[in-house]
Amino acid sequence: MRKLALTSALVASLIVSGAAYAAATTVSGAVTAVDPKAETVTIDKVVYVFPAKFDLSKITVGEKVTITFEVKDGKNDATKIEAAK
Repeated sequence: MRKLALTSALVASLIVSGAAYAAATTVSGAVTAVDPKAETVTIDKVVYVFPAKFDLSKITVGEKVTITFEVKDGKNDATKIEAAK
């Protein structure tokens, strides 16, 4: 029984970590709006929210970028932004 509980815990851990990994998504496109004060970048009418540590003042409308984000509480929480390749 002890072995079964350990195996079940390991499988549950792998499922949870896999789900967290799968949640990260990327999108590429031209920036249609940027608001450094609100800490948001918009691509095709979809708003991505950045943490305060990002300096969005250098992002310009029309610039092609790739954003990595996760959907949390109905918001697109961005974790990375870089020039699109």
